[in-house]
Amino acid sequence: MWTSKSIVTPLRTPGLQRLPYEIIAYIVKYLDIDDVFMLSLCSHHFQYLVREERFCKTLINMKAPYTMEAGEAQRSGQFARALRRVAKRRLALSQASPYVVGIVGLADSYEYIHGILCYIIEARPQRWLRILDLHASASHELVIDIPALIREAVPRSAKSRKYKFRVLYHSNGITSCLFSFALPTTENWLLVFQAEEKKIVALLQLDSTARIFVRNNEDFLYFGTHSEEGADGFKYWVLTGFSIKDSTWFPQKMHLTNVVGYDIGTTVCFEIIDDYFYGLSNQTDFEFRETDWVSYYHCFRFPLHDPDRKNTQTMHKDDSWRRKHAEGPIDDRWGFLKLEKDEATGTINIVESRKEWLVGKSGSRRTYYTTEVFFKNSKPVCEDALQSAVQPATVVNGRVIRPIRVGNNAVDSYIPPRPPENVHPGDDSSTTPVFTRSQTHLRSYHRSSNTFLDLVDDTSGGSIGRHLRLRTGYRKPKHRNFDNMDLQQKSPQPLETSLESSENIDFDEVLGELYHPNEIRFWPPGRYHNQALLDKIYAVLNPPGYQGSITASSDERSLVYATGEDTQGLQVLVYISFDPAARLCGMLREGYILGENISSQHNEMTSQGYLLGADAGGTTKRFESFMTDAKGKGKATGDTSLPSYIANPPAPEPVSEEDCKPWAWLERAMYQDLTGKLFTFAH
Repeated sequence: MWTSKSIVTPLRTPGLQRLPYEIIAYIVKYLDIDDVFMLSLCSHHFQYLVREERFCKTLINMKAPYTMEAGEAQRSGQFARALRRVAKRRLALSQASPYVVGIVGLADSYEYIHGILCYIIEARPQRWLRILDLHASASHELVIDIPALIREAVPRSAKSRKYKFRVLYHSNGITSCLFSFALPTTENWLLVFQAEEKKIVALLQLDSTARIFVRNNEDFLYFGTHSEEGADGFKYWVLTGFSIKDSTWFPQKMHLTNVVGYDIGTTVCFEIIDDYFYGLSNQTDFEFRETDWVSYYHCFRFPLHDPDRKNTQTMHKDDSWRRKHAEGPIDDRWGFLKLEKDEATGTINIVESRKEWLVGKSGSRRTYYTTEVFFKNSKPVCEDALQSAVQPATVVNGRVIRPIRVGNNAVDSYIPPRPPENVHPGDDSSTTPVFTRSQTHLRSYHRSSNTFLDLVDDTSGGSIGRHLRLRTGYRKPKHRNFDNMDLQQKSPQPLETSLESSENIDFDEVLGELYHPNEIRFWPPGRYHNQALLDKIYAVLNPPGYQGSITASSDERSLVYATGEDTQGLQVLVYISFDPAARLCGMLREGYILGENISSQHNEMTSQGYLLGADAGGTTKRFESFMTDAKGKGKATGDTSLPSYIANPPAPEPVSEEDCKPWAWLERAMYQDLTGKLFTFAH
């Protein structure tokens, strides 16, 4: 006789969670770091994707080997931490949700270079230069007594009661400054020193300071001036090099007669990357052409150890095409130009922003263009070869995309294509609210995040006085849906986008098929459930009583801006960081303020929390739920404890008064005395 027994059916692990480690590793190989991070949030089964050191080491070396996080991981071995930092930094930028905001100092002038804040305080007769490493979250800063420094460098300048002192550049612990005094005629000196070692590296009296700039690494230093007058009456750039190890100036100068333009950051750009000095200009002719001109970039490089024309490489014309006059006029006030290294491949890219009135469009639009820097060793290709060359196709999201040609004018003998991934249309006249150039104090583009970032004065809500906010625009690639396609449709089909084959192909239509519209976000949001905290943040971004002009600088993970002047002429320095590992002493943690999505395709306010992923059971989680501890309890208001992955800042090295020269010493950072002015939103 059979007896019935209750049979317990074991729960099966659904979906991807059943796949073995090796298969998941193969899938992840085709995902971006951002997608890997989002996948890890879907279920605790996938936490090893961002926790297991060997797995994360492979991902970092494959996806982001040229990031600052990867360099630190190579030294510390913490690759999982590096992967999470990269992913969270990019996510924070794209969603306008910084991790740190606060006031870090008061100054008469400042420079923010590669995460190092150099700011000068003038309390005559005393003047101090303070150097703070914000990327390293330093708790102490170097202080330089400027009068004592210049007395040691140029002793006879002590007789002059009036002088000017300005920071030009800082890198690898080396600071370059311009020192000017009159006794009785004006003398200009380039002063280079290492404050940590209390050592004057170089000193040179200058013939000219016109548009002076400095670039250096740990071995070489170059400075340039826009001072050489040619036979045609135009001025050109002149470069002078210095070997830091040998403490000698190079005997020959580099005369850049082919570099047109004088506004650094807008029409010209100079950088030291790896072992080369790079120069870039978006102009090729001093004479203004009214019609039918074609613009090219002029980009060159030479090895730092040998500044010689014979060793100079220049981009060929077929690789450096920029734009055509027929595309429409440009508003030069909005443009910027820079060179940067790709975080994944290490290639050098030209990044340019232009506001254009494009042909066939009703208004103006800002667009961000990327061009890879490529130097050929062979001779230039002839024009006939260029016309007959077959342009390669690229695969984007499973689709074979032909490069897009712009222009259909018979005058164009050859118009190189623009790959869709290298063109990011920004805001235009239809994007609301609209900001004028005087209301936009910072303009930057972050290619690794597909995001443009602005610092704007937003008075659209009827606010009285200054109302500074961050604005970002993020575009996300579209993913093809194969569920409702037959087998023939699933095979990639070429998209002919050349105007020779079809006059109906529109550039914006092609981009619309590949990418979602920009998600426009603002931070801080317009409203928040903790209004008291929101008011504190706005008070930090818009300090009361400081209503003067604004200057701003940024890099790939942070920005610093100076707002206004008080009655004593001091400016407030505001620091905003998207690095989740940023940690400054005395930070307050009173809540989480996220970016506000105002895009037309999204109706929900992100200040109430926005979607990041799904848990193992398929339910949706909000962003704020990932900011709580393992028990699901949020941090208490006012709790200053921080996540364990944020390393403590290194303790300052003791400085012996006997060995220390009187012009440099280590001191507690000024921001530590500005209590209640630093906030963190790390999770």
